[in-house]
Amino acid sequence: MRLAIIFLLVIMSHIIHANPLEDVIYKKDGTILRGTLIEQDFANGKYKIQLTGGSVFSVDKNDIEKIGKEAPLAGSSNSGVNININNSPSIQQNPQVNQTAHQNTDLNPTHKTRGTFYIGTMSHTLKTKTVFGENEFTYSGLNIAGQINANQHLAAYADLNIGSFSEKVETDNNGNSTTYSGSDLADEDYSSAQLAVILSTNLYEGWQFFTGLGVYSESYETGTESFTSTGSDFQLGLGYSWQSLQLLVRINVLNSADYSDAVDSSSTGHLQLGFNF
Repeated sequence: MRLAIIFLLVIMSHIIHANPLEDVIYKKDGTILRGTLIEQDFANGKYKIQLTGGSVFSVDKNDIEKIGKEAPLAGSSNSGVNININNSPSIQQNPQVNQTAHQNTDLNPTHKTRGTFYIGTMSHTLKTKTVFGENEFTYSGLNIAGQINANQHLAAYADLNIGSFSEKVETDNNGNSTTYSGSDLADEDYSSAQLAVILSTNLYEGWQFFTGLGVYSESYETGTESFTSTGSDFQLGLGYSWQSLQLLVRINVLNSADYSDAVDSSSTGHLQLGFNF
């Protein structure tokens, strides 16, 4: 009987030494530290644990949920820290940690356009009504403009239009039209200038749809007569902008109290090539 007890004690001692228990600290933030408690400072509320990897952590008692003893994790090759530490305790020996720095980099940053210089064509149309039907006067020429962007959506815009009388279409009340051009027309020059505020979906690279409000002044001149009007201007436009260039279609609708009652509408269309800066 005595031999059986001795044999049993030897077997149990072998099992205990073959599977030694380790101290485990469970922190409130979810971190688990495994190793050997080497110091318990009850006066200051500190516990020191030496991890499996050799590092020493000092943990405040207020951060601890519980302390216990457990068998080592099977096949564990970590340094004794099972969960990343959010509330890092004091470390007397820094464990070796492989860290990779990540930098959030935009591979395709949007180019911020400060402004644009435009050059293009313009076609100004003035429509009038008479007792016999309708007349449509068209003036064609050059457009020069500039724009300064306050941000991606707001800008100040100015332009200058210079052209000449290029076509006249007379339509009678029966719908019959007669078109005059070239030498059939009187020599008449047209010019206008405009200042406006632009509101756009996008003034940088990419597609843009915009609208604007402004003021304008225009002049019609022949060899012996001239007519000048001023008023408000409403515009709509659509275009696409690359980093250095833009291509836009712009339509301006003009309104003036200086026009006679016979004037039905006044508008200007532009096709513009822009150079960004």
